[in-house]
Order: sequence, then structure tokens, then C-alpha cells
Amino acid sequence: MRKLIIFLFFIMFLFAKEVVITKYIENKPKISITFSGPKPVEKILKMDFKVLDHFKVDYNNTNNSDMKFDISYKNKTLDVKYLKNNKVILEKKYKSSTYAYFPFLVHQAVYDINKYFKMPSAKFLTRKVVYSLLVAPKQSNIYLADYTLSYKKLLISGGLNIFPKWADKNQKVIYFTKLQRLPVLYSYNIYTGKLKKLLSTQGLLIVSDVNKNGDILLTLAPNGSPDVYLLKGKNLIKITSYSGIDVNGKFWGDKIAFVSDRYGSPYVFFKDLKTGIVSRVLYHGKNQVGMDTYGNKMVVSSRESDNAFSTNTFNLFLVNKEDDTLKRLTFKGQNMFPNFSVDGNSIMFIKRENFFSKIGIIRLEENKIFYYRLPKILQSFDW
Repeated sequence: MRKLIIFLFFIMFLFAKEVVITKYIENKPKISITFSGPKPVEKILKMDFKVLDHFKVDYNNTNNSDMKFDISYKNKTLDVKYLKNNKVILEKKYKSSTYAYFPFLVHQAVYDINKYFKMPSAKFLTRKVVYSLLVAPKQSNIYLADYTLSYKKLLISGGLNIFPKWADKNQKVIYFTKLQRLPVLYSYNIYTGKLKKLLSTQGLLIVSDVNKNGDILLTLAPNGSPDVYLLKGKNLIKITSYSGIDVNGKFWGDKIAFVSDRYGSPYVFFKDLKTGIVSRVLYHGKNQVGMDTYGNKMVVSSRESDNAFSTNTFNLFLVNKEDDTLKRLTFKGQNMFPNFSVDGNSIMFIKRENFFSKIGIIRLEENKIFYYRLPKILQSFDW
């Protein structure tokens, strides 16, 4: 029981001015935008272009722009006119059944404008976010949101529902854990509402990663000591065997990365599936409690201070296993829960500050980082 309590604290913490990387897009297209409609819609529109950082945007129609866009929102419809030499060359309408859905309409419109100019991928704009939020003692709900968390839709309620994870690239199904007498792993279709029980076991079970083939990495603790497991079809394969804590498995090419306390404090390791050799990834910091992977890249949250009675500093670092490079992404504060975007060029994370939190978006190639404040503390999220 003591091991399980320690593990619960560990896993809740795990999912519990900066300079980034390279310069990009030297000659940004100049565009002019005029907007009519509610202020909240305009706010999201400006935020999208700011975070995207692919254009020089004039909202007053005063510069010598390559293109002009007349955008309006009315009756749950976003209307976007593309103008060249003051003539409409294209018009697109984006409709929804509810006003609350407008952030996704704006994101899609900005995505389409970016695509029209054949600029680098902006898939992160249209991705849905699922997150778990503690709303009362022993009660945690799962919500659907856009990347700014402006849109909010309740998906799962009743009891402790934690660690939601997208099950498919089309974002139709999520996995999540419900803590009952025994923890239960469910899948849930966000469109049909179909709920399916997948697995139940002693201890705790959490989905930490899903690859393009649908293979699932799980953290299971059937005997009180958590390890990383691979669920491949109906076959459950144990990846790690350690008397301490091995959690948060991530696919990393032909390797499985995970967090382990086998050196005393938690650090990131990987296991080579061909040789079975386990190696430490990053020799930096006091411990490493958060991590995500994309292709050959890994982002790690590493504690750099050792304060017993005050707030510690956690910073994000980018690792590339192809050339063994290490690049610092943040310089101060508590930066945790890193999560790569679907195209690997953006990282969403949570920055803790005193009694509140902020969402951080790192745009790797654009050399920019953006923040916006959260009203409450998230338990965990997936992008």
C-alpha cells in the first residue's frame, strides 16, 4: 500500500523571457485584415495569427499588403473574403450549430489562409484538446477544448476520471482511467458517446502513448510496483521489470522511453527493444518528471534547483537522438507537462506561477513562445 501511495503522488506530479531554437521565415507575407463581429471572436483571430507567426498582419488596412481579408462573424457563421486588388477572389463560410464553437471556426479559417499562402504546417491550430480537471473532492471531469482552451465541452463526469489520451489520429476516440474500487480503462467516442470498458487491474493503469498502428503503452501496477506495458492487439507485453517505479512510456523510434526512479530520483531512460539494453537519456538536472516524444525528438521537464522549503525550477529541454544535441527551451519557473503537436513543430506545456497556471506554446522553428493564463489547474491533458 505504501508503494501505491508513493506511486500515486509520483504519477499525479508527472502529469502534474525564454529563447527557443532557430530563426524561420525571414520574409513574411504582408496581409491586411478587417473584422466585424463580437470581441471574443476577434480576440481568438488575433491570437491565432500571433501564435502562428507566419504573417505580418495589419488590422488597420494601412500597409501595402500582398492580400486583404474581410472577415465577419454573424449568426454562428464566420465569413472570410479573400481580396486582391480590392476584388474578391475567394470566399469561404464556416458554420456551427452553437455560438460556443466559434474558436474552432476561427482556427480553421486561419489554417486555410496559411495553407493558401503555402506556408509551413499549422495543424496545431485545428487540433482538439482533451483535459481532466478536478472539480470537487474525489471528482474529476474530462473536457474537450480547442488549443486556447476557450471552447469547453464536458465529455465525462461522475467520479475520478483522469489521464485522457487520444486513441486515434482523427481524434474521434479517447482513452481514460476511472478510479473506482479498481481502476478501469475505458475508450470513449466523443461523437457517438459510446463507452467501452477495456481493462481493469489492481494498482493503477494509465495510457501514456498510442502509435500510428494503434499500439498502446500503459503504466500498470498489478502488484504495487508500476511498470511499462505494451498492448499490441490483445497481447499485453511487459516492457520494464523493476522493483521501483517505471512510468510514462513513450514510443521513440525502435525504443521505448520512460521515467524511472532506478537511480533514486526520477530520470528519463529508454529501452532498446532489439537489444533489451536500458540507458539514461539526459544527464542534466536534479530529476526529470515530464517527457514527450515526436520522431527523433524528445522534450524533457527537468528540475534544476533543490529548494526544500520554496518553489523549485523546472525547465524544458529538447533532445535529438540522431545527433545527441541538447537545446534549452525555457529558463525560469515551473515548466511541466510538455506535449508535442501533431506535426512536431509546437510544444504545449503548463507553466506554474504562484497560485495560478499558464498554457505555454513553443513554436520551435519560428523561435517564439506564447502564454495565456488558465482559470484553473489541469490534472492532465492531451493535444
